[in-house]
Amino acid sequence: MPAWKNITLDLPGHNLQAVTEKLENMKRILSMTITDRRPEQESDWVDDPDNPQTIDGDTHSLVLLVAAATDTGKLVKDVQSRLDLETIPDPAEEIFEDRDWIKHSRAQFREILLSDFLRILPPWRPAVGFAGRTIIIEPGSGFGTGSHPTTQLCLRWIEIYLEKGQSLLDFGCGSGILAIAAEILGAGHTVGVDIDRQALDNADRNRGLNNSKTDFFHLDDFSSPHTFDVVIANILSNTLIGLKKTLLSCMEPGGVLLLSGILSDQAMDVISAFSPEITMTIHSNDGGWILLYGRKELT
Repeated sequence: MPAWKNITLDLPGHNLQAVTEKLENMKRILSMTITDRRPEQESDWVDDPDNPQTIDGDTHSLVLLVAAATDTGKLVKDVQSRLDLETIPDPAEEIFEDRDWIKHSRAQFREILLSDFLRILPPWRPAVGFAGRTIIIEPGSGFGTGSHPTTQLCLRWIEIYLEKGQSLLDFGCGSGILAIAAEILGAGHTVGVDIDRQALDNADRNRGLNNSKTDFFHLDDFSSPHTFDVVIANILSNTLIGLKKTLLSCMEPGGVLLLSGILSDQAMDVISAFSPEITMTIHSNDGGWILLYGRKELT
């Protein structure tokens, strides 16, 4: 059975994107992956193509995938030479054989218990033994399996504060989890909008798994004659600021706006950008991620 090896390098003080560019032509390296060494709750790294972040070797590691027979010591020396380094800390290595990758991938997704009354399950796990509400989400290209703090902040608000029958728009819906959860928890008309058609395909699958009636639209096809009682956008801070007019125009007078995908040091920028049209305040936070709340005036 074919076997491979992961060689994990710690390169403190180095820009790992620049490192991968220098190593990309080394034929023995089959692929390179940058991994965050910090727990998800502590990570402040987001992939924003419009505002790229430097990926620092102090917080991230570089994982090289090679054939199992590759001499690790010789490869590390070649990497050291290619990067013109005096030394490289001893690497970690993991040899693994080929496997049923679908089965392995599924094993990574388990029950996410949000409260005593709300949980998230992948479709291959039996929805039994729980007295509360279950949201079934198939992991796919759409952001929102329920594991990230920003998604959980939004879900907790929906569970506690959403009023029965209220309409809800999830702008940047990804997997559809927030709109589907809102419907399960008693919302009226629920709609999700995204620009990623693969994410929308994933949202459509999740709608079927939950027997949901949520409507999902590509942004190019979205033109609602209705405004919404609750508008949620869990994206990135700069994108949220750019969507200000669109989000406000979708709100019912007296309606609620929830903004997430915001790091704590970005909160004031977003609050300032939405002022004076709507006053946004920090509602809750989780591991450095913020949920902002605002209510549109009735007039």
